[in-house]
Amino acid sequence: MKDKHLILDLDHSLYDYEKPHRIALSNVQDFFSNSFRIPLVEVKQGFKQARLKTHLELLGRAASHNRLLYFQKMLEGFGLQSTLHALDLYNHYWDTFLENIHLDMGVEEFLTERRSKGVKTCLLTDLTAHIQFRKIQKLDLSHYLDFVVTSEEVGVEKPHPYMFTKALQKLECTAGEAIMIGDSWEKDIVGAQAMGIRSIWINRKNEVKDLPDSVQEVAHFNEIIL
Repeated sequence: MKDKHLILDLDHSLYDYEKPHRIALSNVQDFFSNSFRIPLVEVKQGFKQARLKTHLELLGRAASHNRLLYFQKMLEGFGLQSTLHALDLYNHYWDTFLENIHLDMGVEEFLTERRSKGVKTCLLTDLTAHIQFRKIQKLDLSHYLDFVVTSEEVGVEKPHPYMFTKALQKLECTAGEAIMIGDSWEKDIVGAQAMGIRSIWINRKNEVKDLPDSVQEVAHFNEIIL
């Protein structure tokens, strides 16, 4: 696996997604509750329903993750004018989220070492392009990355083969010349395996899987060995 080009997942893989998400969502829901005099329990339920409705209507598309749509539908569900408030809630969420994200231990050192060996790197990520580029900027990842492929760009989400094909095309390499690093068994690892790409699985949740020889399992990014 030495000196293979890298295909990297972003969320949950290069940083802990859950902590900033919890902080940002809690802040927005508190703000919503206080601003519109709606009990917090109802606000949380309204957000949950809006998120579920968006996912069902846009299943498998990058837009299904768009927080602006969640807040739009939540406002509409409470009979409030989304054109006045949805963008403010969206910006409030992501500004708070970005204030609380940090690269995991070992990520910067790993990418620096790979860069010194002439390895090219492509970020392969679901979600909308705009916010993913904001995360790249906030985490200061730009000088480690050569390319980005988002599900918004491709039109499908991982583990669809089009996602991985687009990454290989940008890297100008074959499946055998690349390695996928990600936390999602289904999206990152199964998707890469179907394409013949060796993988490193960041098993954050301590899941139990029957690993093929082509998959290396680690609990944290700084445990990766190439």
